[in-house]
Amino acid sequence: MSFQLIIDILIATVPLLVIFPSLFAFTTWMERKALARIQNRIGPNKIGVPCTRVSLFGLGQPAADGIKMIFKEDIVPRGADKLFHLLAPILALIPAMLILCFLPLEFPWGKFMSGKVQAFMLDSAVIFFFAITGLNTLAIFMAGWASRNKYSLLGGMRAVAQMVSYEIPLVLSAVIVVMMVGSLNAKEIADAQSGFNWFVFSPWGLAAFIVFFIAALAETNRSPFDLPEAESEIIAGYFTEYSGFKFALFFLGEYIAMFAISGLAVTLFLGAGDGPFVDAAPWMPAMWFIAKIFGLIAVMIWLRGTLPRLRVDQLMAFAWKFLLPLSIFNILLAGLSYFALDARVANTTDDVIHYVNSGNPFAGVPELGTNEALMGAMIYRGMAGEQNPMAAKKWFLKAALKGHPASRTLVAWWLGIWVLSLVALYVMAKGLNNLSRSTTKPREYLYAE
Repeated sequence: MSFQLIIDILIATVPLLVIFPSLFAFTTWMERKALARIQNRIGPNKIGVPCTRVSLFGLGQPAADGIKMIFKEDIVPRGADKLFHLLAPILALIPAMLILCFLPLEFPWGKFMSGKVQAFMLDSAVIFFFAITGLNTLAIFMAGWASRNKYSLLGGMRAVAQMVSYEIPLVLSAVIVVMMVGSLNAKEIADAQSGFNWFVFSPWGLAAFIVFFIAALAETNRSPFDLPEAESEIIAGYFTEYSGFKFALFFLGEYIAMFAISGLAVTLFLGAGDGPFVDAAPWMPAMWFIAKIFGLIAVMIWLRGTLPRLRVDQLMAFAWKFLLPLSIFNILLAGLSYFALDARVANTTDDVIHYVNSGNPFAGVPELGTNEALMGAMIYRGMAGEQNPMAAKKWFLKAALKGHPASRTLVAWWLGIWVLSLVALYVMAKGLNNLSRSTTKPREYLYAE
């Protein structure tokens, strides 16, 4: 093995082994401070620069927690399966770290390497994301079973039932994006949303994003879906019998999973590294990508501090009676809307090309916006290079703003379909909400006074 190859391997692993664990440490501090603010407390504010009175708002708390976990005694129950008790926290960390390798995130290192350090471009990356997260379910149940503890076993069974149930709407919400792009490659999905063509800005994309985010909360056992570790019912769930560094690995795996699932949501719905001034510097896409991830994690922290925990029956009913039918309906609605819009764009393209070829623009005053509409038609037909329907729609919008009649009709058609889609999704969600709610009324206290 050459020295240059060793250098390349070390530089390529820096984002995984340094950046994300460092972000994990900062996220734990941020969550504790945010929850303290929500609950009108101070939060960690003592630990800062060692051997000084400089506290730095308690930023040294994650380091103190890490040191404590490393030196804390590792206690294993006498009847536990020691091998699987050890492998469970390691297996819980591996899937989240693997997902980070395939996110379309680039780190420019300047003089150190000839090119950028970027993700592995897998053609079926989206399938890989959901396939590898299934290992987390196995790790959690392994931890509960190997502990030989009834509370741990109940927590593991709850986690398996919850994660299997919410994986279905999670996958179905991602189907919308795969349908629109026609690819499973994360890089191609990110490139299709360049120029603020984010899928979250469409009605079906917005609905899919909301379903995806709710299912992601359940997949990562975040509040209000943290029933597998409900301390009021089953102590601490599947890691009741874990302490020391093994517990820290579970904690690290949960937070890295938050980064991984948030990165997947950013890739599918929020334009990946796209944003304002993205071409100003080579590191701007990576900064925008990480900023969006932190935005989603901030929402997760906010929900933890505001929403109460669900009951088990409410948790399962919400997945099977609400999210699953809504996801299937959203797929059908997205497919119908896409074909209707595509047919309208094709008709407008034919009209524009026929109008230009007929020589009418030169007989008198040409229609305003004809050049922009012709550019959109050429891009849609692939006459100006690679066929790009998203870019074609931008040119038709420019033509409509300049007063082109056919483009204005096309934009009105788009708006009409979007409004009808939003209404249909709202009516569907409202109906499913009424159907999924329990009809059992609370008991009336006749002698309360």
